[in-house]
Amino acid sequence: MIHMNSKAQVSIITAILIVVIALGLTSAALTWGLPLIRKRQDEALVKRIGSHFDQDNPSSLPRKIEFIAEVGRGEETFSLDKGGLWILNETGNWIQFMFFSRATNIAAGDWVSLTTPKPKAGCPPPSGDLGIDKASVICAKAELVGDGYNIYYRVWYRPLNESEGRSFKISLIATGVTSSTTKKVGISFGETIQENNNITTKIEITI
Repeated sequence: MIHMNSKAQVSIITAILIVVIALGLTSAALTWGLPLIRKRQDEALVKRIGSHFDQDNPSSLPRKIEFIAEVGRGEETFSLDKGGLWILNETGNWIQFMFFSRATNIAAGDWVSLTTPKPKAGCPPPSGDLGIDKASVICAKAELVGDGYNIYYRVWYRPLNESEGRSFKISLIATGVTSSTTKKVGISFGETIQENNNITTKIEITI
């Protein structure tokens, strides 16, 4: 009987040790694995959000705004699948999106221009040359916050000058609030006006 009890005790201890080891491995996986998975997800998110502000992407925000301005009519809807804060600044003539992420592909610090050539695309940008420079300048920055970053994308619109002395500009006009957490931005043609040599195309923005 003593021999049987010893074997039973060994089996119980072995089972307990297996459970403890399994719990330890699970805890380690949760401690180290989940943050890594979340970081990988956020890296993909940052890349995806960045593509929505890429001037080479036909469905990006700046390209949609510029398409409406070029055709001089119509409306478009720009959508994101990530929540964040939109701000439209009519005086500065820019629209900005800010969101939180545990990963960033932008060095934390001051605004950086994602538009080339750099001398003609500062943050804020100087005026450009028609036919050479883009009407929009895309700027971005990241701020360290807690265990992640607030990431900002800002689309600035600046005048484009031509050799004959005329100046062309896209002007962003708010149709309602100037800040919101919407996932959709409405873009529509307003009007084109000319004052002397300054030609302004007004684009109405709904956020």
